[in-house]
Amino acid sequence: MRSRMSRRAFAQLAALSTATIPLSARAAGPALDLDSAGGNLRAYVKLHTSLQKARIWYWYTGILEGTVADGPIVAVVAIDTLIRRDVSPTTDGRFEVEMFEANYFHALGDHTPRLRMVNPLNGREVAPFHYREGPHHVVYSEHGIHDRRAPPGSDAAPFAPRWHRAGDQIWTTNTFYIDAPYPLPLARWPLEGNRRERVGSFATLYGSYGELANPGLDTARCTFTYDAFMEWWPWMLMGQSPGQMLWHAGGRKLDSLDDIPTASRLGFETIHPAIFRERPWEELSMLGIDYPKLRTPTLR
Repeated sequence: MRSRMSRRAFAQLAALSTATIPLSARAAGPALDLDSAGGNLRAYVKLHTSLQKARIWYWYTGILEGTVADGPIVAVVAIDTLIRRDVSPTTDGRFEVEMFEANYFHALGDHTPRLRMVNPLNGREVAPFHYREGPHHVVYSEHGIHDRRAPPGSDAAPFAPRWHRAGDQIWTTNTFYIDAPYPLPLARWPLEGNRRERVGSFATLYGSYGELANPGLDTARCTFTYDAFMEWWPWMLMGQSPGQMLWHAGGRKLDSLDDIPTASRLGFETIHPAIFRERPWEELSMLGIDYPKLRTPTLR
């Protein structure tokens, strides 16, 4: 089904996707090799982040839709995301990455943060929870992407993303799935909680085969699309209503923070100014951790 993203959001994304991005000319090692775990690792890291020590930013904009039971799909709110990844190559061929993420909600066609709104799925006045995540520490290795604290065993499968190519365009899709206890117990959070946290996501990275194969580049341009289905977010106050959310988004790797659309940049500076600091924050932030610290249960 087609997303109801506004024309303005699509225009911003199109402008970002076609912008000319200066690329580093430092030496980056051997040419493109997609037949070995090491070659796949370097190609993926080059597209996703950088083969050299760097700070990489991603910006994307999207829309949240919802459907209750067998009802129609309804546009709920728009969302902008800014991700910072600090990548550092290691002497043994791995890449360590520290990640921070900021998200804020806004109306379709207007990037001003929404502090209050009516949830069109239940008619309740709600306060969107503009959440952040990180710091997360992951390692990219010949055995895939894993938490720094949980290295893969010696029998782990080699890193082998599934690449697709059409002319110079090359892309790969990551899938991710969660099925775990919901972080807000129903006994205390009857409107915000849920029995299970279920998320399925599909993130596709698009780039240039020529840039990935160019040994003179340590990073490559990358556009990004994201689709996910999930349970209701707690601030929506959906209780146990049957149904699910759908999240559609798109954006790209930035050459600098100046590439963020002005209205979106102002939104992040208003809601998440810490994301722009040298050390955004130290304590782990996630929706399931921060929500019960900053909100109280809503009475029926």
